[in-house]
Amino acid sequence: MIEFKWDHLQLCSADAEATAAWFARCLNAEIVRRPGRVDLRIGGINLFITPLASALTTRPSHDERKQGIDHFGVVVEDLDAAFDHLVRCDAEIVEPVKQVRAGVRACFVRSPGDILVEILERRPAEMTFT
Repeated sequence: MIEFKWDHLQLCSADAEATAAWFARCLNAEIVRRPGRVDLRIGGINLFITPLASALTTRPSHDERKQGIDHFGVVVEDLDAAFDHLVRCDAEIVEPVKQVRAGVRACFVRSPGDILVEILERRPAEMTFT
C-alpha cells in the first residue's frame, strides 16, 4: 500500500509578509525565509505562502461554508491563556471560546490573507466516545 505523508499546506495572501508576521506573533510560528518567498512552520507543519497580486475582497461569513479548505486547526493545552494572548496581539476574533462537545473547546481567529484558524483545547478525560 502507498503511504501518504503530510508535507505542507499552501496559503494565499495579498500580503505574504503581513500574514507571516501575524502567524509568528499570534501563533508562535517560525518564519522560514527562502529566496523570493516567506513561509512558516508551526507544530511541525510547513505552511507555504503564495503572494496574490489581486486577491478577492469578498469573504463569506463564518457560518457560511465555502468549497475547498474552510479552515485549519491548531491545538493548545490552555485555551483561555491562548485566547487572552490572541486578544493582546489584536487577532481578529471570529468566534470566541465555546464548548464544541464534551472535552473539546475552541475559538476561531482570522489572519491577514483571510485565513481562518481554529484554536482547540482537547481534554481526553472529559471526552465521551460513543
